[in-house]
Order: sequence, then C-alpha cells, then structure tokens
Amino acid sequence: MIWILFIVFGVATLIGAPIWLSIGLSSMSFLSTSGFPPLSIVAQKMVDGVNSTTLMALPLFVLSGNIMSYGCTPKLMKLANLLLGRIPGGLGAASCGGCAFFGAVSGSGVATTAAIGGIMGPEMVNKGYSKGYTASLLACAGSMGAIIPPSICMVVYASCTGASIGRLFAGGVIPGVLTILVLMVYNTFVSKQRGYGSKVISYSGKEKLRIILDAIPSLLMPFFVLGSILAGIATPTEAATIAVFYSLFLACIIYKELKLSKVLDVLIKSSISSSAIMIIMASAAPFGWIMAVENIPTMVAQGILSISDSRFVITLLISILLLILGTFMETNSIIILLVPMLYPVMTGIGMDPIHFGVMLALNLAVGGCTPPLAVALFTSTRILGIQVEDTFPDIIITCFMMCIALALVTAIPAITLTIPNLMFGTV
Repeated sequence: MIWILFIVFGVATLIGAPIWLSIGLSSMSFLSTSGFPPLSIVAQKMVDGVNSTTLMALPLFVLSGNIMSYGCTPKLMKLANLLLGRIPGGLGAASCGGCAFFGAVSGSGVATTAAIGGIMGPEMVNKGYSKGYTASLLACAGSMGAIIPPSICMVVYASCTGASIGRLFAGGVIPGVLTILVLMVYNTFVSKQRGYGSKVISYSGKEKLRIILDAIPSLLMPFFVLGSILAGIATPTEAATIAVFYSLFLACIIYKELKLSKVLDVLIKSSISSSAIMIIMASAAPFGWIMAVENIPTMVAQGILSISDSRFVITLLISILLLILGTFMETNSIIILLVPMLYPVMTGIGMDPIHFGVMLALNLAVGGCTPPLAVALFTSTRILGIQVEDTFPDIIITCFMMCIALALVTAIPAITLTIPNLMFGTV
C-alpha cells in the first residue's frame, strides 16, 4: 500500500498543489487506506515535527535578514565595489562580493538575490552588461546566501539529523567563498570577452575611508552570530536572538533606515517566510514517520548500495539526484523529505555528516538556479523585467561554474571540515 503515498504526492505536486498540501494529502491518503493507525496521528506528528529547540533559530534568522536589508545592503555593496571595482568586469565582481557579504547576514539565497539584485542589477545593465547574463550571475551568486553562514537550510538539515549547527555554519564558510571566487573568475573572463564594465570608478581617500567605516558595523554581524556559537557563549537560538537585536540596532540607530512605520511590514514578511518553511516541516513529519515505519529509508539505502559499493559512484548518483530535484522542488522541502533516506547512506559510506550537509546545500543551491523552478533565477529576472528563457545560455554556463566548485567541495572534504575541526576538534 506504500505506493499510495508516492502516487498521491506526485499527482498533487503535478497539478500545482502547494508542497505542504501535497505531502499532507499523501500521508492522509495512505493512513485512510491502511486503516491503522487513525488519522489523528497526523496532527500529533505534525506537532512533533516542529517541536524542536533547533527550529526556534529559524524564524529569528529570517527576521534578522529582513531587518538587515534596511541600510546594510547599500553599505556592503559600496565596500564590495571599492574592493573589486578595478578588476575587469568590476561591477559584476562587486555584485558577487556583495552577495557574499549579505549572505553572511541573511541566511537565505532568495533574500540575498533580491537585496543585491535590486541594487546592482539595474546598475550592471546601465553599464552595458546584458540582462540575461546579469540575471544569471546575480542568481548564482545570490544563492550562496544559503551556504555562507548563517544558513536557514542548514538549520533545517540540523533539525533532521541532529548535526551540530555550529559545525555546519563553520563548514559552510570556505565552500561558499570558494563558489563566489569561481564566479568572480568566470565573470572576469566573460567581461574581457564581451567588454563589460570597462569604466572604473575612482574614489578619493576620504570617500574610501567613509565607505569602509560605514560597512564595518554590518560586517561585524557574522562575528557576533558565529563567534558566540563557536566560542560556546550562546546556543544557535540565542545567537539568532543576538542577530535580531544587533540588526535592529544597526537599522534603527546606526543607519536610521528602518522607521517605526515599517517595522510591522518587516514582521509580517518574516512571519510569512518562516511559516511557509514551518508548515512544510510540520506536514513532512507524518510523511517521514510513515516512511520510517514502512522501512523505506533502509530499502532506499540498500537499493543505492546495490548499484555499487564505490563511494565515488554513490556520491555521484546522489549529487545528480539532488541537482535534478533542485530544479523543480523547493530547497527545504527536499531536505525534509530526502535527508532521512540519504543520510544513512552517506554516513554509511564514511562521509562526515557536516561534509554531507554542506554538499547537500551546495547541490540544492545549484538546482535553485536551474530552470524550471529556479527560485533565485526567477527573482533576478523579475527585478530586470525579463523572462527566464532570456537568460539562456548564460544561466547554463554559470551553473556549470558552480558545479566546478561543487565537485571540489565534494571531492576534498578538507574544504568543508578544516574550519569546524579547528574550532571544535575532530569527531
């Protein structure tokens, strides 16, 4: 009878039902046909699915990221332009750098794409960059907001596996920065070929000093968040609370951009974003429980291992699966649904849980930039007023560059594990 679970889920997804509804309907359909246990177990498991101290950090990180968009983003972009504006295609490089800076305070790839794209997208087009290339670069660089800590998807992964959020955050630093550097190198090559961004903006010494001083308060955010976790001073939830209060201090007092009249809008926006993730997690809890009772994760693990016992082959197959699913499913939904099945497989072949978590997040970041779903790409194309098809072939090539970084991160565990091992010691 387990096939009912997947058929109902597939049909509901194909007809356009929200992912949380598709998951919930499939669970209820299975229980209705099996006759035991009663449907009331769905409500119980939904409550259990979000009854986690780890998840308390999620809405707080979402809120702090939304608050930081008031004042912090322009300051970070000016700093990125100052540091990177003189290399070929400097404006594109500055956009990538700005995504890295903002990713360190937002926790969301879509939020980073929207914040940086709204400022830099029109500016890049005005300087001669094609709209398709601009949207592609901003989407791919912006997606690193989900990798560079703090990361919302890593919080979700930690809640599913029990992995250390502190180690996950620390593990995401080098892979996120590496991907940004790969995109910068690619942007330099493309800009030379197409003549993008040949004009260099000059700053006086006074202007340089002002730009640096303005950006320093925003740059301190990752130190407060990560530093408090890594030093053992605060739990992830407490660190998220620190992030909220610090972002309020910056937006309201230092930069004076967040007015009282806008606070309610920020709270509503953050509540909607957080609720969307939480309801998916709640509806996925009975789904996951049914799969566990029916022994699906074990069967999936045995099925994958029966194909090959090579760690390389298994990792490659799972990466391809994640890349494909990432093109048409939302990131957190994939983590919630697949991690219970894939986690035993990857740890069984000797992959460190932190390495797998970062590899998973980077895989899904690439998928999130690849049509048809491509949430980050839809965000950047809406900002520039173009259609997704207008980004071809640039988006394919840019995603391929991200895959190069993904291959390095997957093949070399030290890229992910060096900082966590230095900070926390080896496990």
